Amino acid sequence: MKVCNAKNCRHFGPLMGYCDHQVHKLMDLKLRSMDVSPMQSRVLGFLYHAEGDVNQRALEQYLMVKPSTVNGIVSRLEEKGLITRTASAQDGRCRIVQLTEQGRVCHQHFKDVIAQVTAQMEQGFSDEEKELLRSLLLRVAANLTDNAEEETQP
Repeated sequence: MKVCNAKNCRHFGPLMGYCDHQVHKLMDLKLRSMDVSPMQSRVLGFLYHAEGDVNQRALEQYLMVKPSTVNGIVSRLEEKGLITRTASAQDGRCRIVQLTEQGRVCHQHFKDVIAQVTAQMEQGFSDEEKELLRSLLLRVAANLTDNAEEETQP
């Protein structure tokens, strides 16, 4: 297997992008039998662990995507019978999103896929190495988040 030019990468960005692409490709392959995308699986996971009502606005914030993107994801999950949307009792304009029983079963399969992909990613790493990588990636994420917030301020 050829790892693009990863060994020659002098910058984190392309290497992180390559790893992200490979994870998504593997997730797509493993989720294909369920006809669920990784993004749809993230929604199922969020709903599964959520406490209380979840509206589409909460999903926008969690996924960090536009309302139209969330609407498309939710519509496809609803068509597949994995979630339902109902009007909020407090505000009829607000739509509450909930898992169906079929969505709960799908989420369990997704957890199994995550465990398989995680095991493959962590293969050959010691516990100390995994913790070091995790802490370094959290630092990269914090650096990027801080920078993104500075860029969006007037």
